[in-house]
Amino acid sequence: MFYMSGGDPEHDILLMESARQAAEATGDDVAVTILMKTSGEGEGEAHNGTRRYTAQDGVLTQDTEFGTVDDFAVTDPARLSEFIRWSAEQYQGRRYLLVIGGHGGGFLPSIDLPEEETGTDGPQSRATLLDKGKVMTSSQLGDAIRQSGINLDALILHSCQQGSIEMLADWEGTADYLLGSPFSIPDYAYDYISLVNDLRQERGVEETLQRTVDRTINLWQEFHDEELSGMVVEVTRLRDLTALWDVLRETIDCMHNTMDVVNVTTDLPAVYGETYGQGYLRALFSKYEVDYDDFFQELRVTRAVDIVNFIHSAAIQSGNMRLASYVNRLDEVLKNIVVAHRQTDGKHDYIYNVYTNLSFYSFSQEERESYHKCRFDQLTGWGNFYEGLVDYVFNLHDSGLVLTPMAEHLIGKWEFVSRYNRDIDGNWKESPMPGVGGWSLSFRSNGEVMQKTTVEGLSGMDLTNWGDPDDEMHTININDASFKILKLTEDELELGLGASGGYCMTKMLCHRTDDNHKGLAERMVGKWTMTKGYEKKDGEWVEMTENMPEQSWVEYRENGRLYMYTLYPGQEPIYEDFEWGIYEDTGFVLSAVNHQITLEDNDNTLIMSCHDTLDSSGEINPDHKYIFVRN
Repeated sequence: MFYMSGGDPEHDILLMESARQAAEATGDDVAVTILMKTSGEGEGEAHNGTRRYTAQDGVLTQDTEFGTVDDFAVTDPARLSEFIRWSAEQYQGRRYLLVIGGHGGGFLPSIDLPEEETGTDGPQSRATLLDKGKVMTSSQLGDAIRQSGINLDALILHSCQQGSIEMLADWEGTADYLLGSPFSIPDYAYDYISLVNDLRQERGVEETLQRTVDRTINLWQEFHDEELSGMVVEVTRLRDLTALWDVLRETIDCMHNTMDVVNVTTDLPAVYGETYGQGYLRALFSKYEVDYDDFFQELRVTRAVDIVNFIHSAAIQSGNMRLASYVNRLDEVLKNIVVAHRQTDGKHDYIYNVYTNLSFYSFSQEERESYHKCRFDQLTGWGNFYEGLVDYVFNLHDSGLVLTPMAEHLIGKWEFVSRYNRDIDGNWKESPMPGVGGWSLSFRSNGEVMQKTTVEGLSGMDLTNWGDPDDEMHTININDASFKILKLTEDELELGLGASGGYCMTKMLCHRTDDNHKGLAERMVGKWTMTKGYEKKDGEWVEMTENMPEQSWVEYRENGRLYMYTLYPGQEPIYEDFEWGIYEDTGFVLSAVNHQITLEDNDNTLIMSCHDTLDSSGEINPDHKYIFVRN
């Protein structure tokens, strides 16, 4: 049974050709059924409509009763159930293998679909079949097979990234065997002619799939040898995975309960005196990060680790000797579950992906909650473990003193000292900010916070709000974004960025400074009224008595806006509003009306120099200047 969605013109042709080759190899003992939805993105019947076929004795026949359906809901599980039942009715009393063909995607609960689009309230991003923005999820695929009432001998995934362990949990019991890959795969995927011929030679389904794996990897090896990409393909027993869930649950519980135990082994990479949790996290990050310099990892799934490889690494990285028995039990269970596993590099370190969102952890509270609904997480507790692990280790490095109530101790001005990024072991590593010459925050008791930033000499200001201090969680909101207070003393503030979902990956160290210590930008803030104007004549400044406005004022505001008002006799007043920034070392104000300023008389007099245009150097060559006094 081939159930396929082209998705684009190229795959309309490729997928149908794969099924056609299988059809040509049929005889009276092996038959093929096909349902193919094309993309609708090309000319002719090869790219338009949905058709159904049967094939036996090498003859492919279109089902005229089904006809050609343009708007077929190929991602609807009910349509798949109908196709499976129809196929079984055409060829009763057979062994049944179901091939799902099309574009697939990895396990990412961050892209959940609304319940009304899927008919289920579980996580909806386990994309197994795609069609114009709609997906059939892995849980829906499993439900469709069960609701068909047909016992499958094998489920074959002719689509990318269908090797997540969460998918195994969704598909458990739907078939005896699963053939798929945790990586993206080539367009032509598997040799269906040879697969059908094996079945016609009365080889068992297990042997046929084993031989398919060997043939597949032998051909895909060329991609590896050309250093284009690595490839993985595997066959898993799918009927009953209870033993796998049991050993994973016990292993994960063991690690969860031993995070704070101190390592006493002296063998690197475990670190003597560290906790097991720190070793577990190093292992998690080392398996999580994609090495883009390694061509083998070109097609691996992001936001995932291989769960088997991680557990092996966690035992060695942590020094937890008790984990050895769990690792060995897991390997014994896998021997009975994994029928065949081949990688083009000859290793066995990519067997089952497991979702692990570390890069976006800080911003993914909804994603984390969604993941906890999936069957695998409920069976094993993986999500709670890796979230708890990260929280535990990172909190080891975030245990600074925080004075409370924070709302009182934050009031005042804080100047940036340095930025730090989180390293893989949870430690902070200083990370320079090229071009940033200064940054400050001024918290005020009225809920305002003024931010000043200097980049490559240009200073700008912004006025926003802060509030919602949580003295237990040590969080505050600035401009409606959540920040973590990692340290707050009388003189030091460590502000963690991205605290809405858990821990922070970046922090800013600031020192308290005198509120009266102000740069030129801050000293300019306020409203200024013009009193005199001068123009340059013969190299001398001469006071202007003609063409002067009746009234003129400017206002530099902390929100980064510059307001100008001018009223000439007999005319309507002119209001102007610009953004502004200033090069504080020169007094050059960058705005829609560039000018240069100096402050005198204890900052109560502002002298503005300007010219209609800039000279070739970009500097102001003033021929007019105006005197303003502070209101």
